[in-house]
Amino acid sequence: MKKLLFTFLLSSSLFAQEKATDLFNANISVIGIGIQYEKALSDNFTAVGSLDYAGGFSYSNNDFSGSDFDYILTTSLSLEGRYYYNFDRRIGKGRNTKNNSGNYIALKGNFIPDWLTASNGDRLNVNPQGSLTVNYGLKRSFAQNFFYEFYTGLGLAFYQEDKLNWDNELQNYNSSKKTEIGTTIDLGFRVGYNF
Repeated sequence: MKKLLFTFLLSSSLFAQEKATDLFNANISVIGIGIQYEKALSDNFTAVGSLDYAGGFSYSNNDFSGSDFDYILTTSLSLEGRYYYNFDRRIGKGRNTKNNSGNYIALKGNFIPDWLTASNGDRLNVNPQGSLTVNYGLKRSFAQNFFYEFYTGLGLAFYQEDKLNWDNELQNYNSSKKTEIGTTIDLGFRVGYNF
């Protein structure tokens, strides 16, 4: 009986069981780096603010210009509310909930301004854009303060599109911006360190 009690106490101290906590972290994603602050609002709800520097790339091979490799990096700001719905179940099964390890549902707002944008050519630029998505994610801790996180979601995108219009009076093209609304998929994976 003493061995069983000792084993139980040892295992419960190895896997910390807690509800939502305040966290500050630095992380890397598939194509980018970022920082996050997660503020616990209650046992299961948090608010997360993120600042990321990320981007994308493309490769094309065509007959007119040959092979082209293009990349663009820019700043992204986001704010989301998370509901960790399985803390109690994880604690009941003796699983780790340290550093908000759990599954969550989130409402996320994202804004991409044209700040600190870098690209390999003049033809690439970023028009200010944003999105509002409903996400499902999972977050797990490992090696004390490290974590990994996967999320996916669907929502609305708001973006500006450049339009070229022919002006009959001036016999020339003029450009204008038009705000468009579309659908978007939010998909991401990050690994980070909690300070």
